[in-house]
Amino acid sequence: MTDTEQSKIFKFFLFCGAIYFVQATGTTGGLAGTMISYFFKEGLGMTATTMAYIGAITSLAWWIKPGFGLLSDFVPLYGYRRKTYIYLCNSISILLWLSLAGMAFAGVITSYWPIAIVSIIMGFCFAMTDVVADGLMVQTGQKYGKTGAFQAVQWSTIRIAIMLTAVLGAVLANWVMPDTGKAIFEITATTYYRMGLIFLMSAFFPLLNIFAAWKWTDEEKMIRTKENLDKIKAGIKKAVKMKRVWILALCIFGLQFSPSAGTPFFFYIRDYCGPGHGQMTKMTLAWLSTFESAIGILGCLTYWKWGKLVDIKKLLYFSIFLGFVTSFLYLWVQSVTTLYIFAALFGPIGAFIFLAFMDIAAKNCPKLAEGLVFAGLCAIMNIASSASGAFGGWMFKMVDVNKAIIYFPSLYGFGIGHTVDNPGMWFNWSWKLTNWLSDYGISASMIGLRPLIIIGALLTLMTIVFIPLMKLNREGYMEIE
Repeated sequence: MTDTEQSKIFKFFLFCGAIYFVQATGTTGGLAGTMISYFFKEGLGMTATTMAYIGAITSLAWWIKPGFGLLSDFVPLYGYRRKTYIYLCNSISILLWLSLAGMAFAGVITSYWPIAIVSIIMGFCFAMTDVVADGLMVQTGQKYGKTGAFQAVQWSTIRIAIMLTAVLGAVLANWVMPDTGKAIFEITATTYYRMGLIFLMSAFFPLLNIFAAWKWTDEEKMIRTKENLDKIKAGIKKAVKMKRVWILALCIFGLQFSPSAGTPFFFYIRDYCGPGHGQMTKMTLAWLSTFESAIGILGCLTYWKWGKLVDIKKLLYFSIFLGFVTSFLYLWVQSVTTLYIFAALFGPIGAFIFLAFMDIAAKNCPKLAEGLVFAGLCAIMNIASSASGAFGGWMFKMVDVNKAIIYFPSLYGFGIGHTVDNPGMWFNWSWKLTNWLSDYGISASMIGLRPLIIIGALLTLMTIVFIPLMKLNREGYMEIE
């Protein structure tokens, strides 16, 4: 490999890192995300169900990533299929952050709608940025045989950024809305002013994406000719006919569909996993998230260094079995100590396995349809995550802990004197399915999560039937159909 090629690879490593760093910090789920979550939950008094629905709606852009991939594959912008879209989308994101800051300074954010609407539009901008960046990653990675290495850098960087946003985001959230131990926080003019400053700070992150695309990418211009369009069409047709890629998509969906994760789990650990099974502080949650990200980086770096030595097919079987077992273990989460132990045991392995799936996806993208195919597979992952979050939020409301305490006061020793004649079909179903778990040390406060954890674990196990159908070789390449 020549010095020029080494220089291009190094610059692209920087580009991958920058894009994913901003993806974790510069969106409404990034640095400002912690503050937004607490503002929704304790400032506006929103339920887990409503928050989960909003999360699903604002992530719609990540569901239609294949459309963005198709657009960038087919429609060069000023001669480029990738980086000019990064310039456009991140410029819009800067304007959106500035508009949100202006509304906060004016004190007009009295409902979730302003933040939700901005989140939806910004979601489209960052989803498009992600798609074109991944398209560049697949093109460059296949050219130099670095798909796994580039993704290891991407996901290591995003975990580093999550560490930063977890701690700094919690500090900022506590600065805006200090812990009071109460379920509702009174919003004041000071609260809005500090929110505005955080939104203003977030507007600087998309600038990094613009700089990275300009300085660290070496994309060749594509002239829009009939010959080039015919080549792209041929690549897309080939991708659509690849049955094994569709099977990979089903496998990714099954592994990612986890209704207990996200908002329901956040509500449970926030309200019941603190000292004395009470409220957990924002900073405790932040340090936990930081530890989870740090330990996951070990898995990413391990894949970068030794991923090529692993038999991918055997790894996938192992990952499904491990996911099935660990899902059930989360039934015993009752304190922050438990969460730290689980993160230490399974975090690195989980990150290693996740990168293996992403590497398989990148390796099997047809030429000239990289944006569409990789975006499609990532969209399946996002759809599964959003759909499971919405389903989990709805189910959590149907079988929440408050009904358990009220309906079965004698079992838990508190709430005596309160009765409910008809707690609901879903609660009754959940109780009949999971009441025996109480005999094995499962917390009474876990009642709302028990069926969700079980559903997620069973779906994970079911994906094992897809592995032999993909016809993978040891390196993760599918046999030619």
